[in-house]
Amino acid sequence: SSHLVEPEHCVIIQRDNVERCDLLEPRDVDYYQLMKQAQPVPAVPLPSTHPHYVLYTSGTTGAPKGVVRDTGSYAVALKYSMSAFYNTNPGEVFWAASDIGWVVGHSYIVYGPLLHGCTTILYEGKPVGTPDAGAFWRVIEEHAVKALFVAPTAFRAIKQADPNADL
Repeated sequence: SSHLVEPEHCVIIQRDNVERCDLLEPRDVDYYQLMKQAQPVPAVPLPSTHPHYVLYTSGTTGAPKGVVRDTGSYAVALKYSMSAFYNTNPGEVFWAASDIGWVVGHSYIVYGPLLHGCTTILYEGKPVGTPDAGAFWRVIEEHAVKALFVAPTAFRAIKQADPNADL
């Protein structure tokens, strides 16, 4: 039988623009207080074949299986793709408007741009309704985005919500 396991610790980020939650000590830890106590640790050298993450997929069989992605070749491929596919240079701004939980999300929201020396944008929200269909264009203009990765579905949603591009 399955059962729920209570977490030993939860790190909570209290944001200024939302209602603060009550922390249940000692389980809950405020992120900013935790960072004040943090001490640097030395980097640990690892081989390029060291596992970077395990991605679970059902593939064609429907049975979940873990696919291990190694660190070295993954980093090399992401770094290469930033210039070869997205035509970006170090110092420019790249935006992958994807979900960070999907493989393309963490690959191109976090790793690829940072390995290449680009600034990356973390956007919380959807193409429409956060706050409106013009939000993407404002982010692109305000942050001088050089290259954008986004699913066509996002553009369809924006066009449906703002057919005349008024926002």
